[in-house]
Amino acid sequence: MKKIEELQQIKGDAYDYYIAGGEEVDLFEKIFLVDDIIDEICKPDKYFLVGEKGSGKTAYSVYMSKSANIESFCAISLVENTLYQRFLNMKNQRALELSGYKDIWINLIYLILAENIRKEYGDTLFSNLKYKQLSKAISSFYCDAFKPEFINAFEFVDNASASINTMMDQGVFSSGSTAKAEKTQKYVEQSYQISLMKIRDGFEKAFQNIKLKRSTILFVDGIDARPREIDNAQYFDCLVGLVNAVLEMNQSFLKEKNIKVMLLIRPDIMYKMPVHNMNQKLRNNAVLLNWVTTYRKYVDSKLFKIADDYFMKQQDQQYLLGQSWNHYFPYKIQAPWKQPDNPFIEFLRYSLYKPRDILTMLNEMVDACNGNTFKHADFEDMLTNYSVYLKGELKDYMLIYMEDSDYSNFILFFDYFQGHKNFDYAFFETKHLEYVRYLKALERKIPPFMETASEALQLLYDTNIICYKTVETLPNGRKKNKMFWSYKERNYANIQPEVKKGGKYAFHLAYAKAFRL
Repeated sequence: MKKIEELQQIKGDAYDYYIAGGEEVDLFEKIFLVDDIIDEICKPDKYFLVGEKGSGKTAYSVYMSKSANIESFCAISLVENTLYQRFLNMKNQRALELSGYKDIWINLIYLILAENIRKEYGDTLFSNLKYKQLSKAISSFYCDAFKPEFINAFEFVDNASASINTMMDQGVFSSGSTAKAEKTQKYVEQSYQISLMKIRDGFEKAFQNIKLKRSTILFVDGIDARPREIDNAQYFDCLVGLVNAVLEMNQSFLKEKNIKVMLLIRPDIMYKMPVHNMNQKLRNNAVLLNWVTTYRKYVDSKLFKIADDYFMKQQDQQYLLGQSWNHYFPYKIQAPWKQPDNPFIEFLRYSLYKPRDILTMLNEMVDACNGNTFKHADFEDMLTNYSVYLKGELKDYMLIYMEDSDYSNFILFFDYFQGHKNFDYAFFETKHLEYVRYLKALERKIPPFMETASEALQLLYDTNIICYKTVETLPNGRKKNKMFWSYKERNYANIQPEVKKGGKYAFHLAYAKAFRL
């Protein structure tokens, strides 16, 4: 097998492979795990791909957009950070109601769908008169320079009167004999809300007569991080509009056309959406990514397959599952109370059971080592850089709810747990009280969801920083500790599990190291 220094590293952000080409994409497609999740994503009634940051949401959308093995036509559109500010500016300038956000999103998505479909099918669609008229209107508005991205599409919606007049010039709203009359008219904007509905009517006229050779999926990605320039409430206002737009479009006539919009979204964000009957929508309309396995069954897990493929798919020949992994990791790990374990168990212990965690650890080790195989010392050396990665992931997660200053104050909380990886609720309450008194003495703001000990405990559980523990009595009378982690308890019916109050708790191994506990 290849030496360690001859191996390629895998990009941490799968979207990089969407805009890349050549050998890089080839390696991504080889290592990507094709499983039943793809079949779930392709189902017409699945509108949301739900998973933690780093759980593979983007990887699935990239694979499906790049691979020739997927029957559907798939494309990805990123929600850029600057887009949120455009929403806020429009709200202020036009006195737009929050309910209007949904209508803006619908028009943006229609425009991006129209251009992606035109690029995919070319002139073969132009036998459809309405679609030909719409395409000419888009080309005319953008002077043949439109790229199907949200920030570009916003110009069309922002300049509603000009867009509608361009669509009228091309006869988008007309029917047969009225086409010439329509071209002589000019639209004068009276209500921006009415203008949004007028633009939408033009898109729907074009899409209603469209006939595609295969089903189409537009993945909407990039909403997992809040831009620093807008606050939490403004950010969620924009997302509520997007979620409602996705629901409405997918339940419209587009379903008959086999056209679907799928939003990639974190479970905690989805949980907080004020959408009617959300629990049922999660059951019926969401695909939840879950990589949980057990130490005993790790060989059969998807995570182990990904780790093994990281090495095996870079070789010049095929090997059976586990052969490549065992070659590069020939040592065993030893716990005093157990039989020797495969090194992959230690990767699981320090991960949050997400592909990005495992791949990040492997990347760090490949980058730092050379020779034929790894040693346990290489794993231990890697953990320092991995801790930096993990704290970065935590910060990205928390900054949806907190400002930078809040996060700095939040991190101070862990100073009170030095030497205490395990604790009970009474200890936690005491330390939380000391923490709050310290911030108040410095006249600092208490971060959101940290005001009470109960809230703080739930926040740490939501972020998988801690677990809660119970003791189970076995039939032979022996006691067995059970650990409950949020990412393991999550399912369609319980998207945000609740921490048990008043019990015993433990820090995750990786976070304990990251915070030097």
